[in-house]
Amino acid sequence: MDQEEVTHRSNVAVVFIDIQDKLQPAIHDGDQVLANSIKVAQFCDRLGIPVIVTEQYPKGLGQTKPELQEALGDGYAPIAKTEFSCFGCQEFVDKIAEMDLDVIAVCGMETHICVLQTVLAPLESQELEVMVLADCVGSRTPLNHQLGLDRMRDEGAIISSMEMFFYEYLGKAKTDEHKAVFDLLK
Repeated sequence: MDQEEVTHRSNVAVVFIDIQDKLQPAIHDGDQVLANSIKVAQFCDRLGIPVIVTEQYPKGLGQTKPELQEALGDGYAPIAKTEFSCFGCQEFVDKIAEMDLDVIAVCGMETHICVLQTVLAPLESQELEVMVLADCVGSRTPLNHQLGLDRMRDEGAIISSMEMFFYEYLGKAKTDEHKAVFDLLK
């Protein structure tokens, strides 16, 4: 992915996968994953980067964490699913298709299950580039988190971080956009 493509925000969306009431507390370092995901949501909101939110079986696992819902603002329009891969859910596939994306950046839970299976689908079809924000995804155990990241990297995903994502999409300092998100960069 070249720098010009990365900084062109009209071709990217951030997918927030299953950061839910009953799942997040069981995640290793779940509070940090949630805090980082909130910052990403605020970044997207301020810079107009579109978001997609999924909830795995919300009847059983609850809704997206309220703090994240608030940070997402109008972007909070969850897609309920029971499939582990978001691409197994037709509503999600339709949403991706209507957005005409080249890149998705991923936050969510769990790294080795829903995140992994969601990331593998577009890599297999070569329809999208996928960036996984490693400090915005989590699993119940550190081993499963690391194995999930390793597998995604091996399959061709870009493993990044919240801060790397911020700076790649800003491109430069001392702009109005940089000022609009400066508090998130500290």
